[in-house]
Amino acid sequence: MRGCGGRGWRAGLAAGLLLAGCGQSGGPKAGLDPTLTIFNWVTYMDPAVLEDFTKEFGVKVTLETYASNEELLAGLQGEAGRYDVIVPSDYMVTILRQQGLLEPLEAGRVTNLKHIEPAFRDGPFDPGNAHCAPYLWGTTGIAYDSDRVPAPDSWRALWDGRYRGRISMLSDQRETIGAALKALGHSLNSSDPKALRAAADLLRRQRPLVKAYTSDNYDELLLAGEIWLAHAWSGDVARVAQQKPSLKYVLPKEGSTIYMEHLCIPKGAPHKKTAEAFINYLLRPEVAARLVTFTRHPSPNGGARALLPPALLNDPTVLPSEEARARLEWMEDLGDATRLYDRLWAELRIR
Repeated sequence: MRGCGGRGWRAGLAAGLLLAGCGQSGGPKAGLDPTLTIFNWVTYMDPAVLEDFTKEFGVKVTLETYASNEELLAGLQGEAGRYDVIVPSDYMVTILRQQGLLEPLEAGRVTNLKHIEPAFRDGPFDPGNAHCAPYLWGTTGIAYDSDRVPAPDSWRALWDGRYRGRISMLSDQRETIGAALKALGHSLNSSDPKALRAAADLLRRQRPLVKAYTSDNYDELLLAGEIWLAHAWSGDVARVAQQKPSLKYVLPKEGSTIYMEHLCIPKGAPHKKTAEAFINYLLRPEVAARLVTFTRHPSPNGGARALLPPALLNDPTVLPSEEARARLEWMEDLGDATRLYDRLWAELRIR
């Protein structure tokens, strides 16, 4: 992929900082600021899209990355006023709204919201899309190397002792505790202390089998053959399977997560008008289609669908069947139960 100074996209993101618009001259378009800082997931942006935004608008973009919603929240709480655009998941949008950490969107500056499909508009996380624009969505499941592992159908595959040292789990509090809850037959939004302690016990028993808890490089471990089973996000698997066709993806029979990321402006953003111009740019159907092709995550942008190749539209890793989607849950804000999740997660990570 293209990057500044000839660097590959992974190298730029791994450093936590990527600048778009290398070598650009001239100022920004009228009314816009010369710079913009984005805080996003590691694999959720095509550097070429940032470069093209810079060429068109004259705004240089800095991209910093995180690996979980909790890391995003900590970043906002610790460095208020640093970021212009953030990309939280559904339940985190609710938390950020409740904590007063989001700026409202000026609808007249984000007119491309009209391209978002009705099914993805006006969700419970952000009624009326008052603060955020739907960006990309996906699912959580199991990636596996079909040359090494028979096709799994259950979360319990990640507790199979035959694959000791060949398993990875996401370094994500809600996702990993959620996977254990689903393996035990509970909702991933459970607030029942008994169910949560049982899930934590299950994760403790799994720990000797796990090679790595990682949300940002399990794709590389799969490619290298160091792991054969991974707790994974669908877009990551669809992307790396292009390089290694033996990598497959399954949604477990117990059900799993459906998630959607949103483009939002944090409270006190230094360049709000420029942030709205950037969000509106990403919502152009042709740009949204490019992002789907790069990230392998589906878009809620209806205008983008007609621009995507059939092979991508027919890939069940990218777009699961209706039967599979019926088993999926949205993550919800857990309220006071979040403290128990925090405590159990801290215990799991320390011991």
